[in-house]
Amino acid sequence: QASAAWLELLRFGASRAGSRSAMASMLRARVSAARAMLARGYGTSLSVPTAPAGSEQVFHAQVMLPKYSLSNQKWFGLFFACNLGAYAGHYFYLHFLMPANPPNPPRDANQARPEKHMHAVDDE
Repeated sequence: QASAAWLELLRFGASRAGSRSAMASMLRARVSAARAMLARGYGTSLSVPTAPAGSEQVFHAQVMLPKYSLSNQKWFGLFFACNLGAYAGHYFYLHFLMPANPPNPPRDANQARPEKHMHAVDDE
């Protein structure tokens, strides 16, 4: 219905006096309908609860301290301690726990060399 009224307004209302206000109101109605359609795409199907009587006073946040709040000095101290521990653990593992690869065996000078390299491209 809204699109039919919109088309009628475009056809016949452009020459009439006051058509700008009519077009503006029609445009506002279409925009609000589009917003309503978009608003249905998320949210909840539950009813919105109403506040109990006498709860109009908003509780200020000055007395509500955050549960986990660190000062700048404590936060950066913890940050650098964690970094130091991560790097120290990494190098401890590399130098003391990770097994080292054994050295390559010595080459035999009398071994025959291959005629062709094993990774060479075959051009025939």
